Amino acid sequence: MEELQLKYLEIIFDKQTPQNVGDEINILSKIDSQVGNLEYKFIVGRGGVWNTIQEFSNKNECMWKPKREGEYMVMVQAREKYGKKPLDYLAKEDYSIVEEEAISTMHEEVSIEKAINEGNINRDFKGIADNKIGDSMEMVEDNFSEGKLEFTKAINNTGDNVVFLEVKELSKDEKKILMGIDNVNDTIDNTIIEKNNTSLITEAESAIKSDSSIIDDIIIDKKDVVVGEKYSIEVKPNDKNKYLYRFYIKRYKEWDIVRDYDTSSILKYTATEAGENEFLIQCKRMESVESFEEYRTIKVNVKSSCKIEITNFKCLSKPLIVGEKLGFEVETNVEADGYEKDNLVLLYKFHKIYKDGKSICIQDYSTKSDVYYKEIEEGSYRILCLVKSILSTKEYDDRAILVYEVKPYKDIKINSFVASLNSPQTTETDVKFTSEVEGGNSLLYRYKVKGPIEVDTGFISKEEFAWKPIEAGEYEISLYVKDVNYKREYEATKKIAFTIEKKGIKPIKILDVIVDKEKKIIIGEYVNIMVNAEGGTRLLYAFTIRKDNRKLDSIEYNKSNWFNFIPMQVGEYEVEIMLKDKYSDKAYDTHTIVYIKAMEYIPGEIDYIILPHKENYLVGDTIEFECIIQNTQSVLVKYETKINGHSVEQTEFSKNKKLRFIPKISGKYTIEVYAKNVKCISEYDSKKQISLHVCEASPIIETKIITNKLEGSVNQEFTFEAISRGGKDVCYEFYLMENNEWKKVQEYSKKNNYSFIPFTSGKYKILALAKSYYKKVNYEDYDQMVFHVKGLKK
Repeated sequence: MEELQLKYLEIIFDKQTPQNVGDEINILSKIDSQVGNLEYKFIVGRGGVWNTIQEFSNKNECMWKPKREGEYMVMVQAREKYGKKPLDYLAKEDYSIVEEEAISTMHEEVSIEKAINEGNINRDFKGIADNKIGDSMEMVEDNFSEGKLEFTKAINNTGDNVVFLEVKELSKDEKKILMGIDNVNDTIDNTIIEKNNTSLITEAESAIKSDSSIIDDIIIDKKDVVVGEKYSIEVKPNDKNKYLYRFYIKRYKEWDIVRDYDTSSILKYTATEAGENEFLIQCKRMESVESFEEYRTIKVNVKSSCKIEITNFKCLSKPLIVGEKLGFEVETNVEADGYEKDNLVLLYKFHKIYKDGKSICIQDYSTKSDVYYKEIEEGSYRILCLVKSILSTKEYDDRAILVYEVKPYKDIKINSFVASLNSPQTTETDVKFTSEVEGGNSLLYRYKVKGPIEVDTGFISKEEFAWKPIEAGEYEISLYVKDVNYKREYEATKKIAFTIEKKGIKPIKILDVIVDKEKKIIIGEYVNIMVNAEGGTRLLYAFTIRKDNRKLDSIEYNKSNWFNFIPMQVGEYEVEIMLKDKYSDKAYDTHTIVYIKAMEYIPGEIDYIILPHKENYLVGDTIEFECIIQNTQSVLVKYETKINGHSVEQTEFSKNKKLRFIPKISGKYTIEVYAKNVKCISEYDSKKQISLHVCEASPIIETKIITNKLEGSVNQEFTFEAISRGGKDVCYEFYLMENNEWKKVQEYSKKNNYSFIPFTSGKYKILALAKSYYKKVNYEDYDQMVFHVKGLKK
């Protein structure tokens, strides 16, 4: 007797081996020590095929009636009833069964070949009805038909040296039921029963149905089943005895098991697909050794759930501003349908999509139909909403995209623009203008006074404007507001009309002189000069223009504090500005002189040199760059190329603002760009240069070893191939580690592969070094690989 784990589990037979076919053999399992609450299972095997003759129960004895001769293995398994292990004890015993010359049996055993030939099959579905010993002993007839049993042996819990056996058996009749009565191709002992042998199937079914009926009715708890819903199938037996129930479902013309044998007669199942769900229900008595004793089929019609559609996708935030909470909400047709709203749970998922197509999930699937987040950058965005039922098997049921624009700040709006004093006021009276503005981040204000005396503050950060009118008359004060980052003239404006009357005399003072083209004054173009001054009752302005101490033009005293003039010659102009009160007898009360330099042309200035960005410039590459120059049509450009500090090429001045060249050798290239106006008489107006390094070849990267196998045996050839990116005329060198020692096996060459045959087993390493042929370095890149060589099988 062979024992596993414990020695005090014994198998005792009432008859010594060998015995004849059909003899009743009583099997008893015995444990030396007093161990209570044990369950026992009896299994017999022949030719690698196992059959359970008694499932786990508190009975430690069983009756076995073998029907075929052969060498059997009888196995007894035992476990504690409330223990945690699936198996605690196991023992096996060999037993021989021989063929008797004359055997008298009530149920004649007919060979499968004979049954097929005669179109007649004898089946014994009596189970344990022939039990003659008593309650403590059960007689089971084994049925070892080759090709009908599937045996799966799983070894678990190896630390405890316990063997677990899982036996799955499908009888021929059970296979017929699972495969369908109308389409049967049954294979028994490698013999195929064709479809026209319907008498075999009919007799098999009649044999099953001849037993006393177990199933009284099958009840489904729901009339209408929708995809995603759970429903129950309950089997009602004819009596109050306990039975075992097994459930199958038909998928793609195949039966899949849903739940194996269990004492529960109720199956709770979730509908995942629309259509007709067909179930096969098998049942048998608790003590039955048959695969099943009765079966029924039932069909359940599963309807599709309502189609989920997004009916509205709206923005909850107005306006959409950087740094503020943005809200979006989705509405669906389910929300409008009261029944569906109560029975369907919807999940929503939101993705924010950038202008360049990149996206980020801002809310994963949840029941929230709205989403809120803060945007940190302005621009155009899209938000994608995916909606689906919580029970849906799809990635989504519907989707929608909303396009929106996020502004850097709220639109600027001037709510009020008022003066501290009402109009009219007298001259030399301080008047403050204040405003209330909303929107923007950092505001700039520009106050412009139009009238006899004009004032222009330009854009300033002050919210108030203090104005002290010195000239009576009708004025218009304008306020212009914009954000500091706004590129255009203004975003909002408002105006006030104001009347100033004459007042007493105050000293006249020139505050500022503004020349609109102070940097770029070209002959033949208008130049505007404006004077800001204070004092007096009514100021009068006079202007005199001189060049080379000669008077060119003059403007007599008038109320206008500005004038325009056109310089016609290159050189420096002197502009004298004189102010006096209307009632003054002096030639002027105050004056100042402004010097203006007029030029024939705008000098050619190089703003930028645009060069394509590359990590490496190689010999033979086409390199092109462009000069960004204002007043492009009037500017000439010359290029000088230097290699390693030596001038190698120089062009003449031309209107070509682009340069393209192909480097022939490696080194440091310096491109000097000279620019000048077409009217320039000097060598050049401006100069800029760029430098770049040209390499002979790009560096070698991503070196990788490719092999035909990572494991092999002694005397088998291994081939290794090295590949890489970059470089020029790449060479490879190979090293091999054998017995923890590196050996150079192939010098640098353009051959990128290496083959060898190992003669000893063990762990090997292969190293490939790579470099360009012209480079004076040991290597530029490398890769290595580990492989194993096994010894020859003995």
